[in-house]
Parts: sequence; structure tokens; C-alpha cells
Amino acid sequence: MRHAIRYEGGFERNFTALRPGATDFLADDDDRRHIMAQWPANIDGLRFGFQERKGKRFVAVRVQYGSADVVLPHEVAIDSNRHLGAHRLGPEPLVLGDAPAGALLGDMIDANREQAAELTALREKVRLAIEK
Repeated sequence: MRHAIRYEGGFERNFTALRPGATDFLADDDDRRHIMAQWPANIDGLRFGFQERKGKRFVAVRVQYGSADVVLPHEVAIDSNRHLGAHRLGPEPLVLGDAPAGALLGDMIDANREQAAELTALREKVRLAIEK
């Protein structure tokens, strides 16, 4: 299964307004809205959204699978080795393998206990799709 993560704006300007279904964000350098990058056509797994905090710190803020779209109340700091397979984030979506995507989703569940049932259900749907 192929998963991906994409940039969804600066944290300080966008996190509190982020909602399921969002497709744009407010830029940090001006007051214009920018469209989020399109997901690669071959992504059939989890789709993660990340934002940049001041000081070049990146945090995961959202996860999608199929029609499900979960915005996290508590962001998760991204660990390049653990969550990205030692790759670097950029303006275009980064394709992730199963192990990094699973680690990121697991850390999201741990950090967002109030959404554990919803996030665990996503993990189960992905597990079932992989087994097919």
C-alpha cells in the first residue's frame, strides 16, 4: 500500500481553523489562500497532513483514508527516521511505506486518546485492505 504526507500550511496561522475537507491554507508570507498540493494518483493508503511550526519543526495534524478525514486536536511531532523513512519533507507530497505510515498513525492514536476509536478504525480498514 502507498501512503503519503503533504504540506497543509503554517501551524500558527492554520491549525485552529483546520477542518475535515479543507483543501487550502493561509500562507505565512501574505494573506492569500493557497491550494494544497494534489495527492499522487497512485496513493491508495493513508494520507497525512503536516504543518510547519516556527523554527522549522514539522507536526502531523490530519489523517485521511477513503472518505474519512480526521483532524487531530493534538499535533504529533514528526520524526524523520520514524515517520518518513529518513526522507525529508518538501512542498510536494512525500510517498511513505507501510512501516513509517503505521508508526505515524500509532503515534497519532497515542497523542489523541479522545479520538482513539476513530483512528483505530482507520488502522483496521487499512489492515483489511492490505490483507486482500
